Amino acid sequence: MSHVGPCKLCGVDSILRLSHILPAFAIRWLRESSGGGHIRVSSSPNVRIQDGLKLYWLCDSCEDLLGKTETAFSNKLFYPYTERIQSEFRYENWLLHFCVSLSWRVLEYHRVNTTLEGYSHEEIKQIDKARTVWKEFLQGKRPHPGVYRQHLIPFEEIRSFTFPVEDVSPWIHRYLLRAIDMDLLRGKTTNVVYSKLGRFIILGFIREDHPSRWQGAQVRAKKGTIEPRNYKLPIQFFRYINERANKITRAMLDISPRQQAKIDESLRENKERFIASDQFLAMQSDAQLFGIAAFDAGFPLGDQDG
Repeated sequence: MSHVGPCKLCGVDSILRLSHILPAFAIRWLRESSGGGHIRVSSSPNVRIQDGLKLYWLCDSCEDLLGKTETAFSNKLFYPYTERIQSEFRYENWLLHFCVSLSWRVLEYHRVNTTLEGYSHEEIKQIDKARTVWKEFLQGKRPHPGVYRQHLIPFEEIRSFTFPVEDVSPWIHRYLLRAIDMDLLRGKTTNVVYSKLGRFIILGFIREDHPSRWQGAQVRAKKGTIEPRNYKLPIQFFRYINERANKITRAMLDISPRQQAKIDESLRENKERFIASDQFLAMQSDAQLFGIAAFDAGFPLGDQDG
């Protein structure tokens, strides 16, 4: 059955394609690199899924427009970085276009599906302005998104902390290196669209009264470099990430005995594949920091949360 209506991006009445909110390649990578071939989401951990959230949003032209820079991000940065093919990456205007497209999609999803309950009139005005600017940038009507900038933060294994390790989630690597996630962050002086694709966090800023708190991660309009460097980020942001990792832990405690048995069976059948997987690498990193505490919560070994 065809779905006809106004395209979310260009506004033209069209036959709408079923569009991913978070990129399909990231969901596919999560599944294929889990070691067991299955993924679950924290909102319904007893159900295995094969794909991410999709909605009838875009016309063919706009789907293809966003798909071009999504493919560039996947091929030129996501996979080479994740597979450690290289450590320094030069990018051009495709990276900012991809980051804006991701922030716009996540913002649009929350705007439509949560109705921004609890947000003030002024906050909603700012959100609508960011949404408009991002749409215009994606359509080539603006050379850059202005104050509604994008930051990209790549992650590797954590070797040490400057604060007590007991304050850190024993699932931190499985979240930082593996999870697929999206959210809207809201503080007294900050409103940010949060998107996470494996080892990458992408932030779309709607409001930030103290931009100097964030240094080293801004994506440039024309070209730049992603390479090992020191990033300055607010401590509140790490606490947020830490809580997202704990959220996965709490959700996975709800897995039923029947589903746990399925996971155990899959692990036995795919033991060698699992040991060679990216999921196992993330678990090893948690085990090196936290020892047995990394497994105390009963997290299933063979399935990956998204």
